[in-house]
Order: sequence, then C-alpha cells, then structure tokens
Amino acid sequence: MTTPKQKAGTRLLNLREARALLALYESMVEIARARDWERLAEIEHKAAAIRDAASTPMQEPEGTGNTPPENIEALTELIGRIQRLDREIRDYVEPAHEEARQQLTSEIKGRSVRAAYGGLDNPG
Repeated sequence: MTTPKQKAGTRLLNLREARALLALYESMVEIARARDWERLAEIEHKAAAIRDAASTPMQEPEGTGNTPPENIEALTELIGRIQRLDREIRDYVEPAHEEARQQLTSEIKGRSVRAAYGGLDNPG
C-alpha cells in the first residue's frame, strides 16, 4: 500500500525508526519531569535526526517502498503514542519556557533601570 506522500517521493517513517523515536520520547518525558533542560535538548536533537531522516526523499525506485497494511497499523499506533508523549513533554517545557521568558524580561528591565538611574546610587 503506497501512500500519497510516498508517491510524491518522500518515504515514511519505518517501524525501526518509530520504535527508536518512541524510546527517545519516553526518556524525554522523564528528563522533562526532572527539569534537565540541557539533557532534554540533547535527546531532542537525536529525535530530530530520526525525524529528518524519515522525511528525506526516497532513494529506492518507485514502488519498492510499499508499506504492508500491518506495518501501517503498527506505525499509526507508535506515532499516536509518540504524539501523546510529546504533549506530556510540552506540559513540562512550556511553563518552564514561560518562567525563563519572564525572568529574562525582568532582568532586561532591571538593567535598563540601572543604566538609566545607576548614577544616583553613587553620587559623584
């Protein structure tokens, strides 16, 4: 069974890649819970490499990339699980991102105030 995306020359994520992505996303949830943003970014880069590889143009001739229906079902299940994990990761990351944004905004305002009025602290 060939999907329209396959006919357009882009291959689908295969089961091995989907399973590898799932494992990365499962670890990313735990890392996000621990608020280890540096490690989360490292793992996300690994996941991005798999996603990018899956979206590259097909190298094999037309028709050789057909995906059996049972694999489509398994891929659909794996991708659904990955999407749920992605949402959970975002539930941890988005509030932390907002907190960092607010801290940065506060710091920038503080610098501006110190630059404008800093000379008042130490009159010459």
